[in-house]
Amino acid sequence: MEGTMLLDPEQRRLAAINGKLTSEVKFFAGLLGHLDEGGTFAVTQQEVSPHLWEVTNMHVHMRGKALFFKTIDTQEDETYSDFQPVPGDTTLHQAAELLKQAPIDLSRAQAKSQAQVKN
Repeated sequence: MEGTMLLDPEQRRLAAINGKLTSEVKFFAGLLGHLDEGGTFAVTQQEVSPHLWEVTNMHVHMRGKALFFKTIDTQEDETYSDFQPVPGDTTLHQAAELLKQAPIDLSRAQAKSQAQVKN
């Protein structure tokens, strides 16, 4: 694998990482499966509030085989934004209710992430 890492030196945080498989990756000598050469990934984190970092972009494009029978074909492109703080004493039930009340932006909700595992 080859790639790059970007660090935030002030906070000593990983800000971004990306890579490309330069050769096939075998799991347990290929018996459990493999990932094909050429697969790529990229992950970006940003500080969304003081000293709070979250993943804001994730791209994974991999192909391979799992346990001889299953084809792995993962094409994921995800973007996370509009982070909003909630009070620290918010319960899980209250958080779920807040999500239900939030307006849905259909343009962002449509097909940003696609992951397929084929038989």
